[in-house]
Amino acid sequence: MLTAAESPVRRGLHAPLFEQLVRGLDEDRRHVVLDCGAVRAGTIALLSRFRCRLDILDLAAALPALQAAAEPEERRACLAGRLSRAEREPADLVLCWNLLNYLQPGDISALVELLAPRLAAGARLHALIEYSSPVMPATPGHWVPDETGRLFADQADVEQIPAPRYSPKALERLMPQLRPERSMLLGNGLQEHLFRLRA
Repeated sequence: MLTAAESPVRRGLHAPLFEQLVRGLDEDRRHVVLDCGAVRAGTIALLSRFRCRLDILDLAAALPALQAAAEPEERRACLAGRLSRAEREPADLVLCWNLLNYLQPGDISALVELLAPRLAAGARLHALIEYSSPVMPATPGHWVPDETGRLFADQADVEQIPAPRYSPKALERLMPQLRPERSMLLGNGLQEHLFRLRA
């Protein structure tokens, strides 16, 4: 497993909304975090300062099966299989990293529909969306936070594929269970989004 320091490409990213989320974690209460990415030492180290339960969904591992599935029901079942690995304790925070870029619109709707019953009141979802560039790396890679919450991308892909470039309005339509809270266009062309579960 590569760490941020060992990454073949180490691109630091100042992600204000992610940093705000981390600063806002209450040290006096327990938090449940659903990480849609893979197990990363940086994420564990960052959250270990708080009373956190971290459930790893590793949705990137489901991408080949999703691409092979033709029917919406098959695709939904594939996503549900990843979510079944998480405990049923209500989650306060969902970290999507850049994975929504690699899902079809129907997959995003299915994912959030499956996630919504597992979210605590006021839960938030954080995502990084390819916005400025018409292309993106062929695979999601890994995003690793450092101790300050700054993000580093381990991305060795040379191959590029078209980016869906989901707009804020498109994401809102695809995820009606969530309301947009804040969005920011970052220096590298990614758009950072924070959504909150609707009351």
